[in-house]
Amino acid sequence: MTKSITLDDVTNTQIALLARAWDVSPGEAVRRLVEHFQHASPTATTRPAPAGSWVAVHAIYDGVRVPGLYDPASRALTVTDSPAAGAYRTPSGAASAVLQALKPQVKPNRNGWEFWTVDDSGELLQTLRHQ
Repeated sequence: MTKSITLDDVTNTQIALLARAWDVSPGEAVRRLVEHFQHASPTATTRPAPAGSWVAVHAIYDGVRVPGLYDPASRALTVTDSPAAGAYRTPSGAASAVLQALKPQVKPNRNGWEFWTVDDSGELLQTLRHQ
């Protein structure tokens, strides 16, 4: 029996991007994601950090401001709004996802420490790397 779910536009775009990257159907991409999280042990990207420990960050790429939250304890970064919205284990992983979502024809390799800017100070995320 086939069931269906309704997705918002951002989630639908993310699933389509994963399906393309994995060369599978969108349904298979969802199945792989669910299977991964069923068998994964809790990590920084699946456990929320305590309130108040996140640092607001953003990146501006191709004229688009992309907001995020950085967790200094785990060094994880969550993109909070854009086609690349989601939790990433590293700032570089989040930066790569943003590039892939906004300009898929560009190589997505970026140093996340130099890609993200801290909202409060205007300095690069690099300034928080060794705290």
